[in-house]
Amino acid sequence: MRFALGSVLLTITTSSGCGNAYSAETGALWKLGDIVVEQAWARVNPGSAKTAAVYLTIHNLSADNDYLVAVDSPAASATTIHESQVKNGIARMVPIPGGVEMVSHSEVIMRPGALHIMLTGISGALSPGENLPVRMIFRDAGTLEFEVPVIKIGGPDPSLKHLGHAAEPN
Repeated sequence: MRFALGSVLLTITTSSGCGNAYSAETGALWKLGDIVVEQAWARVNPGSAKTAAVYLTIHNLSADNDYLVAVDSPAASATTIHESQVKNGIARMVPIPGGVEMVSHSEVIMRPGALHIMLTGISGALSPGENLPVRMIFRDAGTLEFEVPVIKIGGPDPSLKHLGHAAEPN
């Protein structure tokens, strides 16, 4: 199931992007026009849990703003964008129903304890070393499909080693 936004009718031009294999040292870059995704990863869902989270960095290298309007994965029955918040000492995840604005010449970093992509209804256990297919739909740029590497629980957070080289993807 795709995370769709409100009742806005959008016409989206579809184009696929693909990137190189993930490397813990260099990460992977996926490019769609002026949108670049890097440092994408997911954690293994513990035991019989049917949820997982995807973390990544998205760069908008364009002179124009864009919106990430939907995210989905065939590995989950539902995919949403959430933000972790602590209010009055209570942590909770809040859905972002309006999508994520991609301001011109900026980046959006999704990481644990902050903005992230939440997958629910995972069809099977995710194992370290596997890849999780993800599709991101942008209002203007179109559709970017890529595979996110699954990292073991307790493994290092690749987003902490932000590469900062997205302005020159291959």
